[in-house]
Amino acid sequence: MRLRAGDRFVVFDPDAGIEAEAVLVRDVPALARVEAPRAVTPVGGRAVTLLQGLAKGDKPEQVLRAAVALGARRVVFARTERSVGGAELRGERLRAVMLDAARQCGRGDLPLLVGLVDLEAAVALGDGRRFALEPGAPRSLVAALREEGASDAVTVAVGPEGGFAPAESALLQRAGFEAVRLAAHVLRTELAAVAALAVIAGHK
Repeated sequence: MRLRAGDRFVVFDPDAGIEAEAVLVRDVPALARVEAPRAVTPVGGRAVTLLQGLAKGDKPEQVLRAAVALGARRVVFARTERSVGGAELRGERLRAVMLDAARQCGRGDLPLLVGLVDLEAAVALGDGRRFALEPGAPRSLVAALREEGASDAVTVAVGPEGGFAPAESALLQRAGFEAVRLAAHVLRTELAAVAALAVIAGHK
């Protein structure tokens, strides 16, 4: 709505993963000339994988919106001990949520969506430096990222409501996940995911 004739912009289709340069030829009614399409350039910075314990209600959708906007490359939903029994994911609905979020934030690609899988299988999908959110952890995620330096890939694991069970925390530790905290308080699972992704996005 703010563009005028002669202005250049980028059109994109996150569903197809393509984008193209364009120029607005006429304001009203709008007419644009679109140049040759190309594959979308992946979101810059680290390749971030979010390993999210399945939560109830619309929390998976909230997490996905944040993951798209904050540049996650992959989102893995895991079934955990404290996940709601019988809960499932609606793939078509979640893809529609991601498409809507991508169009709103101007992202031309979509994260790879994986799930629903058992936690052990989800853990095996982690890349690069691995962190698991635990409220009582001795080191913060901010400090860990600052002290560890740059990493091409980061995986962060977020538990469902109630967090990871002790056996699950032990599984994550054996798989190389360092327990880190975000704040002095316990955060809701969807808020913890948003906060962790924002911290990682800010430490490129």
